[in-house]
Amino acid sequence: MSTGGLPTIWELLAEAAETLPEPFSRAALINWVSARRPDVGISSIAAHIQFATDNASHAEGSPFAGRTPLLHRVDRGRYRRYQSPLPQRWAPPDLPEGMSGGRVVLVGSSGAVADGVQPASRLFRSSGFARAREHAESSGHPWFVLSAKHGLLDPDDVVGPFDVLFGDQSLGYRTAWGEWVVAQLADRVRLTGTTVEVHGGVDFAQPLRTPLARRGAALEIPLPGMWSDPVVAPASADDKHLEHDNPARAALHRLRGLVGRHGADEQDRRRA
Repeated sequence: MSTGGLPTIWELLAEAAETLPEPFSRAALINWVSARRPDVGISSIAAHIQFATDNASHAEGSPFAGRTPLLHRVDRGRYRRYQSPLPQRWAPPDLPEGMSGGRVVLVGSSGAVADGVQPASRLFRSSGFARAREHAESSGHPWFVLSAKHGLLDPDDVVGPFDVLFGDQSLGYRTAWGEWVVAQLADRVRLTGTTVEVHGGVDFAQPLRTPLARRGAALEIPLPGMWSDPVVAPASADDKHLEHDNPARAALHRLRGLVGRHGADEQDRRRA
């Protein structure tokens, strides 16, 4: 705030940028500030607009050089709110034709949601999510969280609890969601030649298949960890007690056999 208790010109420009519909004009910015600070001259407001614009030329050193810009000029006298560029966190190296690229791990949100805001990597409480997270963290590959509401989240993105369940959404929602997630992912990594490993089931993976393929990326759906545990099949009819004592394990054993006989596409269909 200014010494007189009034908002500064910079604060009013920040308020205007957040409030005015984009794109907004230089005149609209000046009018916004003038209406709230009639004591300030137009030339001073204009200078602040220049200093607050990331792609404006500054003839002299800006007194606000250490601040995040407020504006981005899109045309003569027209602006949008400044947005920080998304960092290019990781990209597979350029490889000769025929060689595979890198890998990205996506973990679908699942299970009970923690109370209060949390990093996305700690928001979900199911054991399946925890196992997939541990795998992703130890893999050495870049990884992200899939959210039915938010699309793609960095593990450190802080979000609040939500009750949007992916399985409850329409086909149209899932299709649009898949395009949105892949677009978000493409802003973070180079997808050509990359294998995208999706944990969380076919519901999350299937909408990503087509948009990933258009960008030259392969989709991989690993079996849940418990399916890969060694299971001793009943050797004879005398061992039927296994199915009686542990029907879930016996069912998983049978399903594992089916998956092994029918390949990747059949895996997806049977898991769906």
